[in-house]
Amino acid sequence: MRRIMGKNNKKQSRRLLAALLLFSILGVSGCSIKQTDRTAGSRNESTVPSITQTEAATESSTAAEITTAAVTTSAENESARLDRYIGLLGLTKEELVNNLGEEPEKIDEGGLEFKKAGIRIWFDQTNYKTAEQIFVMDPDFDIHGVKLGEKIDKFKEVLKDPVSDRNGDAHFKYNDIYLSINYDTNTQVTYGLYLLKNDF
Repeated sequence: MRRIMGKNNKKQSRRLLAALLLFSILGVSGCSIKQTDRTAGSRNESTVPSITQTEAATESSTAAEITTAAVTTSAENESARLDRYIGLLGLTKEELVNNLGEEPEKIDEGGLEFKKAGIRIWFDQTNYKTAEQIFVMDPDFDIHGVKLGEKIDKFKEVLKDPVSDRNGDAHFKYNDIYLSINYDTNTQVTYGLYLLKNDF
């Protein structure tokens, strides 16, 4: 049921961090290494290929730019995905299937689960024709850098004051829709995210 996303981004971030570490080590170790010949008691010097401080700084700067670009791209991807989910609200079942490119499974209360997309959708209560609520199942999905599993105060910092906040369900106005974020009232830790066409 869980959708695993962002593996490529995590691998890419790890590679970038490894490259940064390597560049900083090379910048520090551009000096000679002395080895002692234990049998003869003499000292032999061998040199590691040296990198000038300018070269090390350039490499470090390039690696930092790549890391910043990767973080920015990741944030843009999450923002684009949020916009894409918002664009699904108001669509019919047929339009959803065409848009998401997969056949959904039926779930409780007349809803549909799109496993590849990592979402569940419920329809309007009047005629059950258009998407009214979307539940995001990906625990790594973030909204402007804040993820589920963090405390509700983090979401309040990013999304500002909720329009309602009762019994562990905070609703925030977000452009033309509402975000419903569920949290544990004792620990304040968030665990659920719904996109709502209309607030209730």
